[in-house]
Amino acid sequence: MPQAAVAIITRTKDRPLLLRRAVESVLGQTHAGWVHVIVNDGGDPAAVEQVVAPQATRYAGRLIRVDNPHSLGMEAASNKGIAASDSRYLVIHDDDDSWEPAFLEKMTALLEASKPPVAGAICHSVLVREAIEGETVTETAREDFNTDLLAVSLAQMAVRNLFPPISFLFQRAALDAAGAFREELPVLGDWDFNLRFLRHHEIAVLPEKLAFWHHRIAAGGADYANSSMEDGAARHARHDTLIRNELLRADMEAGRVDIGFLANFAAASRDIVPGHLLEERLPPPARATLDGLRDDLRLTGDRLRQAEAEITQLRAAHADQQGVIAGLNRQIETMYRSTSWQVTAPLRFARRLAKRLTGRS
Repeated sequence: MPQAAVAIITRTKDRPLLLRRAVESVLGQTHAGWVHVIVNDGGDPAAVEQVVAPQATRYAGRLIRVDNPHSLGMEAASNKGIAASDSRYLVIHDDDDSWEPAFLEKMTALLEASKPPVAGAICHSVLVREAIEGETVTETAREDFNTDLLAVSLAQMAVRNLFPPISFLFQRAALDAAGAFREELPVLGDWDFNLRFLRHHEIAVLPEKLAFWHHRIAAGGADYANSSMEDGAARHARHDTLIRNELLRADMEAGRVDIGFLANFAAASRDIVPGHLLEERLPPPARATLDGLRDDLRLTGDRLRQAEAEITQLRAAHADQQGVIAGLNRQIETMYRSTSWQVTAPLRFARRLAKRLTGRS
């Protein structure tokens, strides 16, 4: 197979319902110069086959399958997919996420037009909240995730991850300096990789919402959830601290100020808990309440916008009425000042006086 422009790495395990959507996301791209590497990390190969076999014609030889007999973990699956492919660019497209059809076309164009030290590019993302019941995926809400991000700062990345993997296209050659994904990390492997990437390279930003990061706390079974309510937040917190400690120790041992100092100073000075981690710490009833409040706020916003429109209409109508009244006043004033009105004034006075004298109304 000749070298593709982009290798799309999809990590999956026993989630055919979501994998089917990811496959459609890839096949729907307007840019055709890609190879899709599906890494089945210890899941049932037959389930993957049922998803991809009907799409053989559309794939046209651009599919690579990697079936791990046993699960190796997310980051090891990423490295397996990267090693199994040959391309100029790489992107992680997890089995539950999706793209706009123009994602690859616009992102590859941006990278090809960029010069060193730029070696990666992201677009803006949309966080899609959803639930699964049986064989149906239902969207419950969506919100802009990082649409205020116009540049990728290493200092800000040291505080928290700024973008999801689905939005990040990067040069394969950048791995020489940044290194591979750390396979021992069960979570936050993308943040760790992004920190190392930014230590050597710049990341361009395309301010268009082309990537969709789908999120499920629970529903459809544990395999379909992004994270466990019981230990997801705690596990993130543990490994967040582990990564920061390791980086800081490396700085201290080398007697330097590097990303370890930066990551720990940023966390200590700002004491930031990323919003998505904070929500994962909430019990299900509180999470449901929070989602309800979001819906109420959206409804209130709609009502406020409607009220503003009605007020604008009333003001316009009032202005029209004021114009009519002003016009009548001008006509009355003109009549008062007219010669005919002034000439007949004595007659009108005499008529009123006669009415009083005769007692007539």
